Amino acid sequence: MSWGDPGVTEQQMILEDSIMCPGAEGGVKTQTLQRAGYLKKLRIMAEAEIEQTAAGTAPVITAYGPFAGLIRRLRIEAAGRQPLFTASGLGATIYNEIQNKDGSVLATPAFGATFGLTAAAPLVEYTAPGTAAQSYVVKFPLEFAFSLPVFVKGVAQELGLWLLQDRSVDLGIEVEFNAPIDASAANVDRLYSGGATLAATYTLAATMLRIERELYAVPGDPKDRPPEMWAHQVTEYEEAIAGKKFRFDIPAAGLILRAVIIVLDSSGDVVEYTDIDNISVIYGTNVTPVRRPGWAMVQEYLQDYGRYPPKGVVVNDMYKWGMDTLKLAKDSEALANFRIEGTFTATTSGKVLILLDTLQRVLRAG
Repeated sequence: MSWGDPGVTEQQMILEDSIMCPGAEGGVKTQTLQRAGYLKKLRIMAEAEIEQTAAGTAPVITAYGPFAGLIRRLRIEAAGRQPLFTASGLGATIYNEIQNKDGSVLATPAFGATFGLTAAAPLVEYTAPGTAAQSYVVKFPLEFAFSLPVFVKGVAQELGLWLLQDRSVDLGIEVEFNAPIDASAANVDRLYSGGATLAATYTLAATMLRIERELYAVPGDPKDRPPEMWAHQVTEYEEAIAGKKFRFDIPAAGLILRAVIIVLDSSGDVVEYTDIDNISVIYGTNVTPVRRPGWAMVQEYLQDYGRYPPKGVVVNDMYKWGMDTLKLAKDSEALANFRIEGTFTATTSGKVLILLDTLQRVLRAG
């Protein structure tokens, strides 16, 4: 018998302690995951409750989505040293959409109510703002897959399973909660903002990240264990736009599976793909295997996912869900002058957020 056989591989679903918002104005909270099994996925339900006591005019919701309004930054790291996921609330929202080819929180399909059945209550909730004293309820689901499927000769393998068994490989989650409101002006880093004389606070007992671990039990026989030499990492970087262009030098970060690019103008507004003149992947002495306009990247996304990407987002996908091994992935540690460059038609300044989705070889004790 071996990994993947019945009786060897046992799936477990375990609820973690929730990560509670530490204070009325947000703040940072850390938590270590329980030690047990091969971690496959974390499911997160972000929840917030805000009590509004006054608003001269109705505030506005954030243009970056409810998770970005609640969470400034989310970080998951091993043993306090090796980051596995680091992203802003906006970056986490976009990656959550892109890692799920067959399902979308942002673009849910219609349900056939004409057959007499209706869909379950949505997981997403974001109370519309008003002027009266009222409670706002916010909910948004998120997940991060530690393991990635890779098909080798028609057989699926899971790369990136993280063994939680001893202190040397503990996984910690660090969450930075935003303040609930900004009364002075519209603010994409707040759930509600901009209402004249706006006054509101978190209900701390109802503001949290709920967490479920999906994992596998560790087989009793070491010969039955899955591959443990890879770590799946997602890291967000920021690069300025100047003179209608940007250049991002890709660091040595293992195999590059995807580069997710979020384009923001100088006001922080997302930039439509129609303004992207080209996105290029370059290495060596200006070898340029990829040079694409925005419309072509969006068209490929639509073909791959069956839906449009969020506004301002394009993806250079070298993973393709591992359907044909990893032959398109680029080894960032073997390529000199490895970079991404982009030019725009009208956007003269601003920034791009770049999410690098990677597999990195790791050495484990023993």
